[in-house]
Amino acid sequence: KTPICANFILQSAESNDKVFIVTTIEETKTIIEVQDGVENLLDVLELTIEQGEVIAKILRIGYKEKPIKIKLCTL
Repeated sequence: KTPICANFILQSAESNDKVFIVTTIEETKTIIEVQDGVENLLDVLELTIEQGEVIAKILRIGYKEKPIKIKLCTL
């Protein structure tokens, strides 16, 4: 199946800070990328379902840290 993609700009209410949000929804996962520029990827949030649980993986690519895995809920 063809993924669904959407792009957004998230801007601060107090300043001119903004980030670009790139969202891709596939059949088995959703990926949300946070960028501070067109080519500068900061973080990736990946949502999946594993063994009846909704799992969020935070991949801090811009900071070269190990991925963080969080159980959001049980189905």
